[in-house]
Amino acid sequence: MLRVSERTRDRVLEVAAEDFSGATAEETLNRLLDEHWEAKAIAAMDLFRSTDPAGWSAYLAEADGWDRAAVPVADTWDERVSG
Repeated sequence: MLRVSERTRDRVLEVAAEDFSGATAEETLNRLLDEHWEAKAIAAMDLFRSTDPAGWSAYLAEADGWDRAAVPVADTWDERVSG
């Protein structure tokens, strides 16, 4: 159980109604907490990029390598369907 003032509860329910299609207070708080985490992650990456350009370049190169590794060389779907 989470104790909040009536004003806070009303604000959460207002956000739920206006922004989250009438979601429950719990779902609204979870979405807002997820958005908060995402904003912090983006800020951390922005700080990393601005304070360590070489590290940022290495990170991008490694991420690009992983991205290419996840892509199949050829899609054999057509061969299986027509065969």
